[in-house]
Amino acid sequence: MIAKSLKNKSASLADQLPFWHFDEDFMVYSDGSLGCGFKLTGIDISCLPNDEINNFSQQIENLLISAEEGLRLQLFYRLTSNVGNVLKAHEEIVNESPEVYKVVADARLNFLKQNEEFKNYFVPEYYFFVRSRPFSYPRQKFWESPKKFEAITLNEYKTHKEKFIRALKQVESSLVSARLYPERVNKIEWLNLCFNYLNLSRSEKLGIPEFKNENELFEPSINNQLTLSDLEVNRDHLRIGEHFFRTITLKTLPEGNTYSSMIEELTTSLSFHFWLSQNIHILDQTKEREKLELKRRVAYSMASGAKNVSDLESESKLSNIEELLKELIEGSQRLVSMDFTIIIWGKTLDELNDKSDEVLKAFRAMGQSEGVLETLPCLDIFIEAMPSSCTGLRQHKMKSRNASHLLPLYGNWRGSQRPVCIIPNREGSLFSFEPFFKELLNWNGLVFGGSGSGKSFTLCQLMLMFYGQRPTARIFWIDNGASSKRLLEVLDGEFVDLNLESGIRINVFDLPNGESKPSSSKIKIILAVLELILKEPNEKSLGKREKALLEEIILNVYEKALPKIPCMSDLRNTLANHPDTEMKKFAQILFSWCGNTAYGKMLDGESTINLEKDLVTIEVQGLTNHPDLKDIFLLLLTSYIQDAAAADLERPYLLTCDEAERFFKSGELAKQFIITCYRTWRKYNAGIWCLSQNYRDFLADPEIRDALMPNSTNVIILRQRKIDWDDFKTTFDFNNAQVEAIKSLKVVKGEYSEFFFLQDENQTILRMIPEPLSYWICTNDGNDKARINKTAELNPHLSKIEILKLLAFKQSSEDINASSN
Repeated sequence: MIAKSLKNKSASLADQLPFWHFDEDFMVYSDGSLGCGFKLTGIDISCLPNDEINNFSQQIENLLISAEEGLRLQLFYRLTSNVGNVLKAHEEIVNESPEVYKVVADARLNFLKQNEEFKNYFVPEYYFFVRSRPFSYPRQKFWESPKKFEAITLNEYKTHKEKFIRALKQVESSLVSARLYPERVNKIEWLNLCFNYLNLSRSEKLGIPEFKNENELFEPSINNQLTLSDLEVNRDHLRIGEHFFRTITLKTLPEGNTYSSMIEELTTSLSFHFWLSQNIHILDQTKEREKLELKRRVAYSMASGAKNVSDLESESKLSNIEELLKELIEGSQRLVSMDFTIIIWGKTLDELNDKSDEVLKAFRAMGQSEGVLETLPCLDIFIEAMPSSCTGLRQHKMKSRNASHLLPLYGNWRGSQRPVCIIPNREGSLFSFEPFFKELLNWNGLVFGGSGSGKSFTLCQLMLMFYGQRPTARIFWIDNGASSKRLLEVLDGEFVDLNLESGIRINVFDLPNGESKPSSSKIKIILAVLELILKEPNEKSLGKREKALLEEIILNVYEKALPKIPCMSDLRNTLANHPDTEMKKFAQILFSWCGNTAYGKMLDGESTINLEKDLVTIEVQGLTNHPDLKDIFLLLLTSYIQDAAAADLERPYLLTCDEAERFFKSGELAKQFIITCYRTWRKYNAGIWCLSQNYRDFLADPEIRDALMPNSTNVIILRQRKIDWDDFKTTFDFNNAQVEAIKSLKVVKGEYSEFFFLQDENQTILRMIPEPLSYWICTNDGNDKARINKTAELNPHLSKIEILKLLAFKQSSEDINASSN
């Protein structure tokens, strides 16, 4: 690779790179300096209050103030479409999923991989490099030219390395304090990053080569291994492989005072992938103070003037110099030297010119700063800006505070390490969500959003992804409107449609296999059911005496029925023969719940459902006009799921409850049972998620609020309409940024729905963008349902999944052609 440069007209590019060799994961540069790199995790400030953003900026400033003088730092930021590691991890998870799930998993993976191929993802990556001073070689003789490589003793090198390691630990500690979670960049990662920078086209087509040990005899040097693409230098751009490159540097600093996260205005305004390189040199503060002292004396003399005539401009300059000197002496500020370079590329010059214009506009939006398109020094700046160079060309001297405001360390929360569920965020990165992440305090959740906000669709998409993990999770969905029915049909689940004509019956007195006596929790469940039946509409609960008598009678009913399991009629008969008048009244009330009555058919006698499938939906809409019966079934089914989870601790269990407010209003015992679920289900390897349209449903009752909110790790908030935003903010103790983020949530029908996701102290805005097949599996739109039914009528020989594939992938059919017309 030969490239002309202002420094050396005929030198190869490999000769102009600063690298020598690696010492473990340390880089030894050609001038004897040492370097080390970290990969950082950017901090998400989208919903943080200003004081927390300012605090983070102060921590970055402290890093620059505490760093050893002479160190050269580089932040290399690149916005890429690299999601390969996430997709690979997700593929490994779903590879072991049930066979019935393979079609869904393959469709999702193909969709994600196509988006990656088309570069539809925008993933920020942050690399922070630290480079020491050059090694202090003996002074050259006056007539002797400097050598590129000098010999030093092993002890001298060890001392030099130990000094650098001490300075490096200080920097690393500051990065940890700022919650940037630094991870050392190893040799391979380092070389891959530099190779991608110098050979973008080649790495995209052929991938990264396997690097050879540069210390072996006859093996090429690092520099030669990194330069495998032809480079052409033109007046205002470079051409490397198939891409045209251009470097744009910061010419004038922002006007007035900078502020925390100022750089966010630039990085978020660019709609394409780019690289950003910032090199910071920690200057010798003693020398800088001496220079300022000289400037202060000159300014003082100019300000005083002749015959006591003052110069206002010089007085202002004098005041600024004195203020800066005071800050330097106090140690609250440092002077650093920093450059700022954005590297862009395109397949055509027109594309490059369009991107250049957008970058220049973005510079101006950042406090009226100005950028400049580099022409003659384009190659030199490109080399100086490469990862781990730590040098830079267009240096600007500034205070450490201003430099900290211009470091692009702001990113997005990426979620858990294990991508069971993959969801894009609003910025175009992929977010990983693991509902049963072991480090979470619990696995419960709350979901609320107004009508049409996409609650059921969002939860259906999450469950569709969550079902693919191993061990296969058992998911129970108490539904209201059959929104999950198609999901059940595709994945061979069990759909239980509760209505008076269904023939479904659940015995309140059922016990787990092998047990003949009810546990204390089982007694409480039966009492809760009886309370729903027996209490008067204007009463909140039964009295203590009635509950005590009922508990005694329940135990007697079990004893009399042995070895069989009793049923509701057995209880009614016992109550009818009880000497207490109140118990006899209860027996009369139970007439409507026993035998061949409408309710008795569903509660009296042997149970007719087993709920053995991994994916079960209980549809309760058919009981809408029978609220007491509906509430009883909700309570019984929830209890059943808890018992199943307790008997199978190796598998995760998840219960999703639509219309959760029905639980809270059913009665005191029912409410206490749900509260217990939220507080104790983690020990059963289980979680419970409740859905509601109104956030007040979770908070109106102080007891419910105090139980659910502290024990819900996951909170999903969808679009809200016509609510009291001041009350909303106060209720959740949200800051203004969080409220504004929730107000901005969007739903674009047929394309995506956004939601605010809160998990412990982390938060982000996610955008549910379904791939075509999962869209047709989860859609509840009336027109979509009609189209599915019509396609099924025209193709009676096809299974449900094949019909949905037909619609999703636009294969030829009369139905699709008719719909398009």
